[in-house]
Amino acid sequence: MKRLLTAETLKMHEQEAKSMGTTVDEIVKREMLVSEAQKVFEYRNEKIDGNKATLEVRTGRDSWDTVYFLFEDGVWKIDKKGWADQLMKDVEEEER
Repeated sequence: MKRLLTAETLKMHEQEAKSMGTTVDEIVKREMLVSEAQKVFEYRNEKIDGNKATLEVRTGRDSWDTVYFLFEDGVWKIDKKGWADQLMKDVEEEER
């Protein structure tokens, strides 16, 4: 799974693991997009803009989450750092 994450996402997880006294592997395992038992993976609304992309994935019966991607080292990688940055930006805009 770690091979699917951007370099910045791995750095973010390393900092989180250090502060929590755990390992990056535990952080990654805890934040998996799908469970090991999941048989069907549903997605919608793929959007590509240059080297960035988003995709909505079903996380529950009626719940969809946006997953951020970054084209890095010739492959699409999951960009949780990009998601965190967007979340911060949204919060700042709401506060204005």
